[in-house]
Amino acid sequence: MATQDILEVNSLNWKDTVLKAELPVVIEFYTPTCPFCRQLTPIFRRLSPEYSNRMIFAMADASQNSEIASGYGIMGVPTLKFLCAGRTIYEIVGLRSEEELRTEIERILSIHKKCVSQSSTLYA
Repeated sequence: MATQDILEVNSLNWKDTVLKAELPVVIEFYTPTCPFCRQLTPIFRRLSPEYSNRMIFAMADASQNSEIASGYGIMGVPTLKFLCAGRTIYEIVGLRSEEELRTEIERILSIHKKCVSQSSTLYA
Protein backbone atom coordinates (compact mmCIF):
# COMPACT_ATOMS: atom_id res chain seq x y z
CA MET A 1 0.00 0.00 0.00
CA ALA A 2 3.00 2.32 0.29
CA THR A 3 4.31 4.41 -2.58
CA GLN A 4 7.84 5.61 -3.28
CA ASP A 5 7.26 8.72 -1.14
CA ILE A 6 5.44 6.87 1.65
CA LEU A 7 7.29 4.39 3.82
CA GLU A 8 5.55 1.29 5.16
CA VAL A 9 6.56 1.02 8.81
CA ASN A 10 6.47 -1.98 11.10
CA SER A 11 8.24 -3.32 14.20
CA LEU A 12 11.37 -4.10 12.16
CA ASN A 13 11.98 -0.59 10.87
CA TRP A 14 10.12 1.55 13.45
CA LYS A 15 13.19 2.62 15.40
CA ASP A 16 15.23 3.69 12.38
CA THR A 17 12.35 5.18 10.39
CA VAL A 18 10.32 6.89 13.11
CA LEU A 19 12.26 7.22 16.36
CA LYS A 20 15.54 8.31 14.75
CA ALA A 21 13.97 10.59 12.15
CA GLU A 22 15.38 14.08 11.96
CA LEU A 23 12.25 15.33 10.23
CA PRO A 24 8.74 15.26 11.68
CA VAL A 25 6.88 12.07 10.81
CA VAL A 26 3.23 11.62 9.94
CA ILE A 27 1.93 8.07 10.05
CA GLU A 28 -1.37 6.91 8.66
CA PHE A 29 -2.59 3.97 10.72
CA TYR A 30 -5.01 2.02 8.54
CA THR A 31 -6.46 -1.40 7.91
CA PRO A 32 -7.04 -2.85 4.44
CA THR A 33 -10.79 -3.26 5.06
CA CYS A 34 -11.43 0.27 6.38
CA PRO A 35 -13.61 2.27 3.94
CA PHE A 36 -12.54 5.66 5.36
CA CYS A 37 -8.89 4.60 5.06
CA ARG A 38 -9.45 3.93 1.37
CA GLN A 39 -10.73 7.51 1.03
CA LEU A 40 -7.93 9.08 3.08
CA THR A 41 -4.99 7.19 1.55
CA PRO A 42 -5.21 8.85 -1.90
CA ILE A 43 -5.17 12.27 -0.21
CA PHE A 44 -2.20 11.20 1.91
CA ARG A 45 -0.42 10.01 -1.25
CA ARG A 46 -1.08 13.30 -3.07
CA LEU A 47 0.36 15.34 -0.21
CA SER A 48 3.46 13.22 0.33
CA PRO A 49 5.56 14.48 -2.64
CA GLU A 50 4.68 18.08 -1.80
CA TYR A 51 6.33 17.75 1.63
CA SER A 52 8.98 15.11 0.86
CA ASN A 53 11.95 17.25 1.95
CA ARG A 54 10.28 18.53 5.12
CA MET A 55 8.27 15.63 6.55
CA ILE A 56 8.41 11.85 6.44
CA PHE A 57 5.16 10.21 5.37
CA ALA A 58 4.62 6.66 6.58
CA MET A 59 1.84 4.10 6.78
CA ALA A 60 1.28 1.31 9.28
CA ASP A 61 -1.31 -1.42 8.95
CA ALA A 62 -2.81 -1.35 12.45
CA SER A 63 -4.05 -4.93 12.10
CA GLN A 64 -0.52 -6.19 11.35
CA ASN A 65 1.25 -3.87 13.81
CA SER A 66 -1.03 -4.07 16.83
CA GLU A 67 1.81 -3.60 19.32
CA ILE A 68 2.82 -0.29 17.74
CA ALA A 69 -0.80 0.80 17.30
CA SER A 70 -1.72 0.07 20.91
CA GLY A 71 1.50 1.67 22.14
CA TYR A 72 0.51 4.89 20.41
CA GLY A 73 -3.11 4.70 21.60
CA ILE A 74 -4.70 3.93 18.24
CA MET A 75 -8.35 3.20 18.96
CA GLY A 76 -9.74 3.46 15.43
CA VAL A 77 -8.66 3.92 11.85
CA PRO A 78 -7.83 5.94 9.98
CA THR A 79 -5.66 7.79 12.47
CA LEU A 80 -2.86 10.14 11.51
CA LYS A 81 -0.17 10.55 14.15
CA PHE A 82 2.27 13.41 13.86
CA LEU A 83 5.51 12.66 15.70
CA CYS A 84 8.54 14.66 16.67
CA ALA A 85 11.54 12.71 17.98
CA GLY A 86 9.25 9.70 18.34
CA ARG A 87 6.67 11.52 20.46
CA THR A 88 3.13 12.26 19.39
CA ILE A 89 2.61 15.99 19.01
CA TYR A 90 -0.75 15.84 17.23
CA GLU A 91 -3.25 13.36 15.88
CA ILE A 92 -6.20 13.32 13.54
CA VAL A 93 -8.78 10.57 13.86
CA GLY A 94 -11.08 9.94 10.92
CA LEU A 95 -11.38 11.22 7.40
CA ARG A 96 -10.35 14.80 6.60
CA SER A 97 -10.21 16.81 3.41
CA GLU A 98 -7.00 17.54 1.56
CA GLU A 99 -7.24 21.20 2.58
CA GLU A 100 -7.65 20.32 6.27
CA LEU A 101 -4.66 17.97 6.16
CA ARG A 102 -2.50 20.52 4.36
CA THR A 103 -3.34 23.10 7.05
CA GLU A 104 -2.38 20.71 9.84
CA ILE A 105 0.84 19.66 8.11
CA GLU A 106 1.85 23.30 7.70
CA ARG A 107 1.10 23.94 11.38
CA ILE A 108 3.21 20.97 12.47
CA LEU A 109 6.08 22.09 10.25
CA SER A 110 5.94 25.56 11.80
CA ILE A 111 6.52 24.15 15.31
CA HIS A 112 8.90 21.31 14.40
CA LYS A 113 12.20 23.08 15.17
CA LYS A 114 10.96 24.05 18.62
CA CYS A 115 9.80 20.49 19.20
CA VAL A 116 13.17 18.99 18.25
CA SER A 117 15.11 21.44 20.43
CA GLN A 118 12.98 20.50 23.45
CA SER A 119 13.02 16.73 22.91
CA SER A 120 15.40 14.09 24.16
CA THR A 121 16.14 10.75 22.54
CA LEU A 122 13.62 7.94 23.10
CA TYR A 123 15.83 5.06 21.98
CA ALA A 124 18.97 3.50 23.40
